[in-house]
Amino acid sequence: MRRPVGVILAAVVLGLMALMGIFGSLISIATTLFIQNPAMPSIPGMRAIMAVTMGGMLCFLLFCAWTVVGLFRMRPWARYSILAIGGLEFCFSALLCGVMILMRNMPTPMPAAAPSPVSLQVVFLGMAAFYACLALIGAWWLVYFNLKPVRAAFSATALPVMAPGLGDSQTITAQPQAGTPGWRIVIIVWACLMLLSVLYVPMVFLMHPPLFMFGIILRGTPATALMLVLFAVQVVMGVGLLRKWRGAWYLALAWQVYTVVFFLSFLMPGTLARFTAYQQELMGRWGVSMHTGNTAMVVDPRPFMMLGMVLGAGIVVVLTVALFQRREDYLHA
Repeated sequence: MRRPVGVILAAVVLGLMALMGIFGSLISIATTLFIQNPAMPSIPGMRAIMAVTMGGMLCFLLFCAWTVVGLFRMRPWARYSILAIGGLEFCFSALLCGVMILMRNMPTPMPAAAPSPVSLQVVFLGMAAFYACLALIGAWWLVYFNLKPVRAAFSATALPVMAPGLGDSQTITAQPQAGTPGWRIVIIVWACLMLLSVLYVPMVFLMHPPLFMFGIILRGTPATALMLVLFAVQVVMGVGLLRKWRGAWYLALAWQVYTVVFFLSFLMPGTLARFTAYQQELMGRWGVSMHTGNTAMVVDPRPFMMLGMVLGAGIVVVLTVALFQRREDYLHA
């Protein structure tokens, strides 16, 4: 079957991005494991945590490379795969683009010792433009691979059949068959991301980080126990959404309510100040100082929080719509 030009271009772009990412991940893993880095925080198990994180990223990039093979071979699963990759890339790149724009307007921590030909604001603006390009690539994949001709190209298959009265087989093109609905793909990607959260369970035991919950900072055993419960809920929910368990649908809906209530809790007086103190405590555990020299790094967290809340609200809306659109998969309506 003739491959559409857009599919070839998308496969080439994804392949180049995957190759560069795989190369960078391998270098990061090697330097983390075998090279002493004085800038690395002296936290027990930090090398293992960073290696596991980069290993997970490497697995994702290898999956992207396998998707490129599927696109060139016009496999139906590859279209779903690049849609999921495009959605993730669009969301995270758009968020990072917004963060870079906000960082551009932040005051510098301390005056430079010597004048620089390129200001820090220009650097942040360039990084914002880079992430904006990545977001546009994700949006391109989301739109293009949902076009009707592209869906038909991936769904149609050439099957050899025996023509009546003839000794030779003839090849006919079957009609496009219905594939996995788009909202089902959203749920599958969501479930897979929740299952990947298990990789960070060792970090809970190594670092014992505090937990911010509805305006309250929990520490020690209560924080560790509650985080393990949340991880367990995500695993059950992820497996249940993939296997179409009835209880998983209700659990996912309850998780959406929990997320909305968590966002609304920031409207309570004093919550923002406590959250800022929580962020400073986390940075201290990672060995990151809030001061450079004698000048404090003044960073207003409110723009970043607003950006995160807007993105989080959008994600909650999309996932909730997906749950109701595919409720028959779980409720057998």
